[in-house]
Amino acid sequence: MESGKAFLKKSDPNGVSVYSHLTDVLASLLETQPANALAAFEGVSTATKAKAYTAGAVSIPPAPTELPDPNAEAGPGEAWAAATSALLAAVKPDEEAATPAPVPDILAESKLFECAGVGLSADETYCVYASVVALQKSMEGSTARFFGKILGVPTDYYVAEVTGYTPPDPEEGAPEPPAPPADAEAAGTGLNTFTYFVTTDLSKAWTALPDVTPEQIKIAGRIRKYVTGDLAADVRAYPGFPGKEKEYVRALIARLFAATTLAPAGKFSLSEEGEVTEVEVGTDEGQRTAPPASVLGELDGWCTRYMGILEIGRTTNLPVEEEEEDSDKPKPPPPQPEIPALSPLSAEEWTATTYSHGGPPVAVASSLKWPGALTAYQLGKGAVETCASIYIGYGLPRLTTLFQMEAPPPFQEEPAEVHEQADMPLDEENAIFVAAETARIAEEAAALPDPEE
Repeated sequence: MESGKAFLKKSDPNGVSVYSHLTDVLASLLETQPANALAAFEGVSTATKAKAYTAGAVSIPPAPTELPDPNAEAGPGEAWAAATSALLAAVKPDEEAATPAPVPDILAESKLFECAGVGLSADETYCVYASVVALQKSMEGSTARFFGKILGVPTDYYVAEVTGYTPPDPEEGAPEPPAPPADAEAAGTGLNTFTYFVTTDLSKAWTALPDVTPEQIKIAGRIRKYVTGDLAADVRAYPGFPGKEKEYVRALIARLFAATTLAPAGKFSLSEEGEVTEVEVGTDEGQRTAPPASVLGELDGWCTRYMGILEIGRTTNLPVEEEEEDSDKPKPPPPQPEIPALSPLSAEEWTATTYSHGGPPVAVASSLKWPGALTAYQLGKGAVETCASIYIGYGLPRLTTLFQMEAPPPFQEEPAEVHEQADMPLDEENAIFVAAETARIAEEAAALPDPEE
């Protein structure tokens, strides 16, 4: 009690303490006795506190001597403000420029993701939209969409998925880029169907990631490594990753692309040649009826959009050359069956739910294997379908058991001990030498011509 009272009696520079202030306030209330003492308490407290105000105790900072130089180098905060202002200006329509392909309405799609409790803040979502619009404007004939956000330590990556991107020609004198491996999928096919751009700051430029190779896919599936936000950083893990963080991020995106991109069942059809085509909504023959969100509240209403990844790091097997059978050389095992597109979802890896939020219901399929990946579907007025996917996570799958780093290869065994060979006795060595010389002399003598008489 005494220690508490001593704390309340600590005074400020004006000599006023909490204890003395409360005493004065209670004395004023007892003296005036207002009708509602509780309502008048704050006013009496403010008036009592004003009596202890000393004008000289408040120091006013001096006014600046001169205005800042507009040509001076901007600080970090001013530079960020200028870059953000330029970013927001990118969404303004340009009447003189050609009309580009529309960017998906990220703001409307974010409302669908909010039903499942996933997404970005309103300010960050708008900055993402403006940045993706600026990215698409910088590339003629290309379309871009927001793929998601890969969380890192300490910096995150924003990811944009671009269709129809053509890399610029290398500058004169610059070294030619290395040729892709023979087993890599060609650009525009398989895991390299799209080009992906990343940035750590939405107000700055985007960086194009290289195409992924099967070796990078296989090694990325054997390690668990958080990204750092530095594309040039080394990937320190075992087994060693063939590339820098730029290639590692691209491998993570490829695995997410193949495993977490969904579509409503029936929206696409698969031909005998393996080509996927979209089925239009309508009443004519060959068309389909748009399903309500309640149908997609079950896993049967969804399917995978693209082909799965094989153990060889590709979505399709390499062509097999026909060879003649050789009894001494057995045939290699046949290639494993490919994982087709439009495959049904597994209850062990996915869950589906329908949400109602006052408007048209929203169906959301969430990945259990890849936390942070989900696809939302909504059927609006006029049978207008809205289907959008997003990923916000660390780019790593959920483990069913504790992670154990892969063991190094076993040590090589010691070679067999070499025993010294015993020397041959001298008599036997001489006998072998004499026999060899005798045979040589006899052979030379037989080759000589007969002597003339």
